[in-house]
Amino acid sequence: MNVAGAEKLVDSIVRNLNGSEFSFSICCLDSIGPLGEQLIKDGFDVFCLNRKPGVDFGLIRRFAGILKEKQTNILHAHQYTPYFYAASAAIFGNRPKVVFTEHGRHQPDKIRPKRLIYNKILSRFTDRITGVCGFSKDSLIRYEKMPAGKIDVIYNGINYKNFDVFVDRDKKRKELGVGENDVVVGMVGRFSPIKNHKMLLEAFGRVVKEAPNAKLLLAGDGPLKENSQSAIRNSQLKDKVIFLGLRMDIPEILKALDIYVLPSIAEAASLTLLEAMAAGLPVAAMRAGGNAEIVINNKTGILVSPDDPNGFAGAIIYLIQNPGEAKAMGKAGRERVEREFNIDKMLNEYRELYQKL
Repeated sequence: MNVAGAEKLVDSIVRNLNGSEFSFSICCLDSIGPLGEQLIKDGFDVFCLNRKPGVDFGLIRRFAGILKEKQTNILHAHQYTPYFYAASAAIFGNRPKVVFTEHGRHQPDKIRPKRLIYNKILSRFTDRITGVCGFSKDSLIRYEKMPAGKIDVIYNGINYKNFDVFVDRDKKRKELGVGENDVVVGMVGRFSPIKNHKMLLEAFGRVVKEAPNAKLLLAGDGPLKENSQSAIRNSQLKDKVIFLGLRMDIPEILKALDIYVLPSIAEAASLTLLEAMAAGLPVAAMRAGGNAEIVINNKTGILVSPDDPNGFAGAIIYLIQNPGEAKAMGKAGRERVEREFNIDKMLNEYRELYQKL
């Protein structure tokens, strides 16, 4: 339960649906993480299964014991590896109904023969499967050979009202290290290969040639953060890129931005993308995964062909040079989140799924 998209969605489901109808416990494979620690403080049961390297068959036994102890009715697994252990434990536990939610796919995707054998067995003990976007559903059918008749799409949703916070924009920008005349581009995300910070920095090097007053704010942490910092230390971007680290004030930071960017090579239904749109920001994003299901090209933002630094730089420059159009895109994006990707819609669909099971 680290601070990331799938984990934040689990946190939302648990906190909002817990009550007279459902009572939740959370099982983590490797560590409890900061979201899990907060859930414990708030009175929830959070278990750590302490997974060992390789396929940990002992974990399946321990997990099955928890299912029996908690008299579990529904076991909802998020992501594939948790699903493997959850469905296996359900077979040896008290046979709860099993739901598997796929949040995203790693690219390039491929069919794995051994996994297909597991999937054929485990899917027999799986009651429903959900993808957080059409892309996720299509990938499950194409690459995992999951039964299409068992798969639904439940789009991620957020509480857009969290992004209506009042912020003294000038004060916040000053705190973040940017001036009142700067055009501020930002991204929130873990520094990992899939998030594609390397390409973003290459593209932004071209942006500052056209817009010298542009600044790039990067919030998040991860294994490639030091690589990104080293790459710009002695470059033209050394005074143009600001690393904010892991932050808990994302709504306030988004209010200080002018443009949001998402250069990821693979996404499903990105929560950070939805949050940026909820904050009224125009976005530039890769046409990857489910991004095209969220962003309407040239209406709520600009979509760019994958791994095209020139195209990505061009999208950012266009938004900088056309502030009126950018503002209209931000407004349209906010309206789209309110209508299609709000948390109440998502929670109602999960509630109905649980009720049917």
